Amino acid sequence: MKVTSKEKAPQPPLGSNFNKVWVAMIASSLGDGIQLAALPLLAIQLTSDPLLIGTVGAVATLPWLVLGLQAGALVDRWDRKKVMLRADIVRFTILALLTTAVLTDHASIYLLIVAGFALGCGDIFFDISAQAVLPVVVSGDQALIRANGRVSAAQINGEQLAGPPLGGVLFSLSHSLPFLGNAFSFMISAFFVGSLKGDFANAPTAEPTRRSLRAEVAEGLRWLLKHRVLRALAATAAVGNLVFTAKMALLVLLAKDQLGLGEIGYGLLLSSTAVGAFVGSFVSSSISKKIKVGSMRCLGMVVEGLAVVGLGLTGNPWVAGGMMAIIGFSMSVNIVIVGALRQSLAPAEIRGRVLSASRLISLMGAPFGAVLGGYLAGAISLRAPFIMGGLLMVLVALVSLPALSNRSIQEATEEASATPSDQDSPTPATSNQGASK
Repeated sequence: MKVTSKEKAPQPPLGSNFNKVWVAMIASSLGDGIQLAALPLLAIQLTSDPLLIGTVGAVATLPWLVLGLQAGALVDRWDRKKVMLRADIVRFTILALLTTAVLTDHASIYLLIVAGFALGCGDIFFDISAQAVLPVVVSGDQALIRANGRVSAAQINGEQLAGPPLGGVLFSLSHSLPFLGNAFSFMISAFFVGSLKGDFANAPTAEPTRRSLRAEVAEGLRWLLKHRVLRALAATAAVGNLVFTAKMALLVLLAKDQLGLGEIGYGLLLSSTAVGAFVGSFVSSSISKKIKVGSMRCLGMVVEGLAVVGLGLTGNPWVAGGMMAIIGFSMSVNIVIVGALRQSLAPAEIRGRVLSASRLISLMGAPFGAVLGGYLAGAISLRAPFIMGGLLMVLVALVSLPALSNRSIQEATEEASATPSDQDSPTPATSNQGASK
């Protein structure tokens, strides 16, 4: 007998601990969005050197390439609640000092660069810890997907939708206001993180002495590379970031030359991605109940790839906006559901290292995307990077099917569930492993 929608039992709440983490991430993400708009606005008040202005934007992501793996290992060593709390306190202190410097006319472009890098370091430790904490504060695959959906929605809303416009408005009122508001957001986050109940540290190991940080980093990276499913997910994400970066680098030219849009139209084109992503983050839980992870991952990459091709072919701004919304929607659903899968497959004792290694590998395609896209646009045409990039995503989605089939993912999930969480040296079970080529 089928259960009608009216007879369906309501979903159980995710719990007070998750709600505290969620509110903390809402506040933190809103602050990040404010900062995203305010830092470059302040930079152009301090210098007209385009290299220094560009550096302000680049230093926020640099810590991931420099410290990502080490941060993952340290997060596994420490109590993750304390790491999040200390990251909030450090970021609050940095922004309080920056606010004071702006108010007293002591701000400089070099101070802004240092502050941006330091804030990026804090973001790394907070984000890795928060991702590692989620499987602790919620239980069950569906609950984890719902939790990731809410977190993703909070991040998209804060960092892309609400935060940047708010940062611009606050900056227009006073150059110090956005930094003061950002500092306040980290104070709110710290309050809710500090109120978490429970133990968020790994159980002590039987090892008589602690291994070196390098050895622990290598263990997490090695575990990831030996795991067929997580390795394939990281590799396909790297291709996705390659195409995404190429698309974003050339989008302003596409908007101007092919779509005939001005600055406002370009801004609306960008926002359509965030709108699609925001919707996707909320419906991802429902989608995961109807489509298995392997099928969804392949379908998502194919849809996203075809939308990138459509973006390159169209000359209609409305169609382009629709393609951008589809790209944002598909990316968001993949990030939520695949993110939950990563969290559930990684053993608790090395989860921080595995997640940071996975993110680092997935980001490796980004630096080459803009360069490769620019080369193809100059050598062939502006349409070429979009068409070729989109088709590459479709090809990769199909080629990676054996490693990321529903059966492979199910086997990996069963192995992770059967593996004791207190193993001293976690290694992926071999029944789901394939030789690297």
